Amino acid sequence: MTESSGPLTSLAIEYSKTDAGVRSFRQYVGTGLLDHRGDAGLTSVATLAEIVGGSEFYHSQPPGSATVQARLALSMPVPVTVGTSVQGFGRVVGMTGGHGVTSAELVDDDGHVVCLAIGRGIVVSRPTGEVPEGEAGHAAGSARRVHEAPAPPPLDHALTGVDILRGLAEGSIGHGPVQRMFGIRVAAVGDKNITVAVTPTPGMANRMGTMHGGVVVAAMTEACSLGAELPAAGGVRFRIVDITLSYFRSPAIEGGDLVISVQLIKAGRRIVSLLATMVGADGTVLAEATADAAAVPPS
Repeated sequence: MTESSGPLTSLAIEYSKTDAGVRSFRQYVGTGLLDHRGDAGLTSVATLAEIVGGSEFYHSQPPGSATVQARLALSMPVPVTVGTSVQGFGRVVGMTGGHGVTSAELVDDDGHVVCLAIGRGIVVSRPTGEVPEGEAGHAAGSARRVHEAPAPPPLDHALTGVDILRGLAEGSIGHGPVQRMFGIRVAAVGDKNITVAVTPTPGMANRMGTMHGGVVVAAMTEACSLGAELPAAGGVRFRIVDITLSYFRSPAIEGGDLVISVQLIKAGRRIVSLLATMVGADGTVLAEATADAAAVPPS
């Protein structure tokens, strides 16, 4: 894993292993993981969820194997609380011929399950050498309270979701800390679709030199979260509660900006459904996701 600064370092994920061989990961969720509305959504723990299951699959293989995610589904039963730590445990459910299914569960300090993950890992022929215990799939760190960005200012409740998206695209509304961390910005806003640009940095790389799968799922989740603004009336907001992602190809770190196109498929009072596609600078389709966002009850 690269030692360059970036989201994998900034997340400060801590690894531990008991004498019985049980691996766990811990991450502190602070204001540096808030979006433009000041919300810590599924994006804030998506990378951790990918790492927990991916690490278990990696360690189930012979030393020196290279593994990647092929598919990952995340669900958020309850919202993430800012100022809490989240601990993740995973396991390999089963394996067959170089691929297998993993499950992971993220639990906050109060015992609430904030994310459930089901993934399919595969072994690939891109040798990286043996990864030291505790570094598989993540940058070694500690779940400390690193210097945090200030929380975004409250938005005017009269603004519709489209107003907010246009403000983000035009620069009159600032992107949130988590969006800046993952190099995300709203590039264009349509009636039922948006375009999100993602700028890769060296700190987003895995040991194979391509974009880490945990960064890909976080970027896709946040792009869908932004897309969920499209049908929001003034004072209404939606939060991503489910996403299923297919990884087709590993994004290059030095290949230029990635583009995520998000389409609004269905907008109901309680659930909004979206489709997102990530493409590289050369037009190659890299990943695709479907996501559901649920209406957030008034506070």
